[in-house]
Amino acid sequence: MGTLRRPVMTPATADPVVAPQAPRVIAYVSAATLAQLLDCSPTTIMEWTKLGRLPRPVRIGGSNRWKWSEVEKRLNCGPSEPVDPILEAARGGNSAT
Repeated sequence: MGTLRRPVMTPATADPVVAPQAPRVIAYVSAATLAQLLDCSPTTIMEWTKLGRLPRPVRIGGSNRWKWSEVEKRLNCGPSEPVDPILEAARGGNSAT
């Protein structure tokens, strides 16, 4: 068993000194983590990957991982399929503007 460390107290405030931490940047995520971030199931992640809605994963240490920056780019680029004017009109939209 190790000894417990107590926080350093400053004499002026008597508050513990806490080192600031920078937010962690997401680099590569698993299917389960990506599904949680996108609020869907891991099965949906695999299906979207097959359909080309998500980029292909890379192999890291025997595991599939998605590069988060590529996922963000793919999701922010807009629709990947051309808009059908008949379907757009049926949905109440106006593709002419």
